[in-house]
Amino acid sequence: MEKRNAVIASVLVLVALAAMVNAAAFAYRWMQGTVTVAPADQAAGAACVGFYSSKAQDGISPTYLPEAGTNFDANTYGNNNISVTTGDSVCQWTDGVNTYNLYESISAEFNLTVGSWYIKDFYGFGYSNATSGGPVTVWIKVETPVSGVQNATLILYNATDGTQVGKLDLTTSSNTSVTLNPGEALQIDLLFDTNTTGTYPFQVGFYANQQSSEPPR
Repeated sequence: MEKRNAVIASVLVLVALAAMVNAAAFAYRWMQGTVTVAPADQAAGAACVGFYSSKAQDGISPTYLPEAGTNFDANTYGNNNISVTTGDSVCQWTDGVNTYNLYESISAEFNLTVGSWYIKDFYGFGYSNATSGGPVTVWIKVETPVSGVQNATLILYNATDGTQVGKLDLTTSSNTSVTLNPGEALQIDLLFDTNTTGTYPFQVGFYANQQSSEPPR
């Protein structure tokens, strides 16, 4: 009888525990979202900021952007050239019969030899004057640093007057910020120095907004 009572008591305890677990009360909250995406030819303000080469696009009128990215296909050594592949167009406008674009991203390949190299104006980053909008702040962050090299530096110049406006050490997680008004752009240069052969990837993020807020970490 005592053994039977013990079994019954154990069952009752398990039932009680199960009831406690299943008796949780939930206060329900919710979020709904709708995202409406407009085409690139409607971009304005911070949405009309991106990469470009005036040379690759047959000379974008200085009314919209200054000359930049003039060495996107420059020869480095032998039969090797700089190679730049663009991502999606995020801002687009038409001037006469020509259509121009600012791109979300670029993938640049530099075939070099050991030693020191300076790659001038391999691409531009600008804010088109084809649309309306106030100044934007562009935060530029090294997101994937280079390792194993003596020096790797991204140098930024005002594409209109040639003044240096920023510098990033690509071997560390450095960052800088630049303010652009409509019609202004950056010329991007690369200083690279290594005595060892290999492949050295890196990634730099460009975050543009109209509130001067710092980008996400």
